[in-house]
Amino acid sequence: MFKQLLMAALWSAAGLIGQDTPISGHYLEDRSSRVYGCPCEFSGEYASAGREAVLAWKIESGEYQGQGLAGLRLAAVLAGNFTLSDPTSRRRSALFVDAGSPAEQRRAGLAWLQARYGDALGQVLGIHVLSIDLQIDAEGAALRIGDFLDLRMRRAKVEEDTPSWAFLLYDPLTKLTSATLGTTLRSQYSGPDLQMRWTRDEAAVTGYYGTFSLK
Repeated sequence: MFKQLLMAALWSAAGLIGQDTPISGHYLEDRSSRVYGCPCEFSGEYASAGREAVLAWKIESGEYQGQGLAGLRLAAVLAGNFTLSDPTSRRRSALFVDAGSPAEQRRAGLAWLQARYGDALGQVLGIHVLSIDLQIDAEGAALRIGDFLDLRMRRAKVEEDTPSWAFLLYDPLTKLTSATLGTTLRSQYSGPDLQMRWTRDEAAVTGYYGTFSLK
């Protein structure tokens, strides 16, 4: 029943009544392809990798439709039929909202997520209320979603983590006010809806972490 209420709130965001204020916070992104690498990595991955991504938000301040969102944590796991760096790639997603937040805040947060990031999320296959632990500081980030996802990332050391002829391949999938290249040390996912699982332990510059602010 609660899942049905969340889905209804998600698709009827335009019908909510309230006053918006800028939404700001921290953001994490990890992809299944390098965002900073050499030409051979780019050519090798473009057609066969980069179809999956993990996105997460930790909201620090702001209101959506009259509901304060400070403290709310949200996450999405994306899958595309082609690399997500191609804007024409058809996308599917599973959404996660932190179980430790009040129900009204969860509903408003999911509505905000769909309103702001609907194109990036594509077809939402399911919404899940789970414990979300998202930690971000200057040196790295970590994300755990129940028993479904475990992700650890540190600040990229470009000189050590990539060949000397490497360069920036992709910007973040969403607009950020500040962005730090991240070297993902571990990404493990086994969850519902998308019918996929992966474990990646190879250190590679496959993501970003930073801050966002949206009016």
